[in-house]
Amino acid sequence: MRIEFCRGCGAPLQARWSEIVLQCSYCGAQNAPGEEGEPVPSSIPDDGRLRLAVGGRTYLVLGTLAQGDSSIVYRGRWVRRLGEQVVLKVLRSPSDEDLFRREWAFLERLQGSSAPGTEHFVSLLPEPISMGQVEVGDRDRMTSVFRWRSGFYLTLERVMDAHRDGVEPGSAVWIFKRLLELLSWVHRTGVAHCAVLPPHVLVHPLDHGAMLVGWTAAAALDRDSRGEIVAFSRRWRDWYPEKARNARQGSPSVDIAMAARCCLRAAGASDFDKAGRLPRPLDKLLIAAAEGRHADAWDLREQVSQASLDALGPPQYCPIEMPGWPSGRS
Repeated sequence: MRIEFCRGCGAPLQARWSEIVLQCSYCGAQNAPGEEGEPVPSSIPDDGRLRLAVGGRTYLVLGTLAQGDSSIVYRGRWVRRLGEQVVLKVLRSPSDEDLFRREWAFLERLQGSSAPGTEHFVSLLPEPISMGQVEVGDRDRMTSVFRWRSGFYLTLERVMDAHRDGVEPGSAVWIFKRLLELLSWVHRTGVAHCAVLPPHVLVHPLDHGAMLVGWTAAAALDRDSRGEIVAFSRRWRDWYPEKARNARQGSPSVDIAMAARCCLRAAGASDFDKAGRLPRPLDKLLIAAAEGRHADAWDLREQVSQASLDALGPPQYCPIEMPGWPSGRS
């Protein structure tokens, strides 16, 4: 391993000696070797690491980000000079190929939304680049390639693992507010996520940012704002509201309930009807949301803002301390 420092923000960069262009995980700047204007090698040397060819490009696999019910998610980079970083999602079970294609279709639909705020909110979703069959091991596997979102590789599940007693109330509040803002736009586009779960919520612990991944179970909403849930996560099945499990129906209230459950647990709650570290009146508001009593994400976001003001005072910068991350901005 070698350690360099980002020319954009000064953050430390750790990489193998074989890596040529380093992208800063903090500010997103790409750091090429040598002085400005000097030539850069045309491609990353082949050092035996796994490479996947998708959509006419070859990507070098840099590491594993996550493993879900039906896929493994890798961090990768296009092998060409100054090649961009990407997320590679490789299907594990051929029987779930329809879910892969479903995710792709819904992400494309959201990318083309005409709802107000689209330009901002699409930056908080996986951005599709290409999809195709890739030879991995002994068989061809469907693989999706998404653009890398700088700083967004920490799942809420990992945050919860690092903070067993719960994050600060202010941190739980900004995570919930970011999710409500995003869900409000998603619902206006006529879509429900249907799987707002800790591994599908990515947070930027320093920038108060949150994005949603894992769109394989997304549903189109009908006139009654309902849509069929085509698949449930086996590991997280208990996190779905009971009515949604029984009826297999998603809706804005289901998405909101699952987001509230995520934030209650992140705040240290032992169950979905417990408050954890959240003070009143925030506790009652999130518990009611977790029970499915709210169907308008933006309206609830405004109520959360007022309840937070009453309980915690004016909004403050409230980073989440994580091992390996800087403690805050200077």
